Amino acid sequence: MRLAYLVFMLLFTRRPIRTFSARCTCSGSLRYGALFSLLFLGGLIPSCAQTGSFTIWKGGERVGNLSVARTYEGDRIRYTMNSLSTVEVMLWTKIVRTALTAEYVGNTLEACGSSVHLNDVMQDSSSMRTDAGIAKGYVHPGRKMNGGNGNAWTTARMYYEEPVGQETIYVESVLGDRPLERLAPGVYRLLLPDGKVNRYVYTLGVLQEVQVDRTFFDLVFRRI
Repeated sequence: MRLAYLVFMLLFTRRPIRTFSARCTCSGSLRYGALFSLLFLGGLIPSCAQTGSFTIWKGGERVGNLSVARTYEGDRIRYTMNSLSTVEVMLWTKIVRTALTAEYVGNTLEACGSSVHLNDVMQDSSSMRTDAGIAKGYVHPGRKMNGGNGNAWTTARMYYEEPVGQETIYVESVLGDRPLERLAPGVYRLLLPDGKVNRYVYTLGVLQEVQVDRTFFDLVFRRI
């Protein structure tokens, strides 16, 4: 009954409402943000999604696009990243598709996965899910893992939050922790296997750029 009263006040009156104030990032104004939050908390709207977009650059050439999303549903949070790029490496054209997911219950990582396709052929993939608190998964082509995972930080989460104070990141593609170094305020370097490096640049806590250093080419993801 109280929920219905607050919804009525938000929709049909201009009077200030002192008993509730909230803003949902999915809405455009404070009043309708509060309405959305009320409906969401009341179970009338099942989920709320926050999306973001990046362009992918190789040198001065734009070669692709990347999209991210963070979705809330009850106490669950799901992060996703998908990218598509076309890169010329020496004499070959490479069409690269990547996907990344990380699912949380509260602040606990429950599942994650990744995949990389090159010219529509799968090159790498991984998958992990917890069962009774034990993480179980595999990394293509055949490595299996069994064990706990106490690290709540993943690369998918880094698209939405600055990893202040973190020394390691759980990398979905390898299903393991990798070192994270703070180079300067808002600038971090993630050390990956085989000498691969990602640099993340934040402004006021918002990710602006990811610099991807690889053996044969470097890419930059820039927020739109």
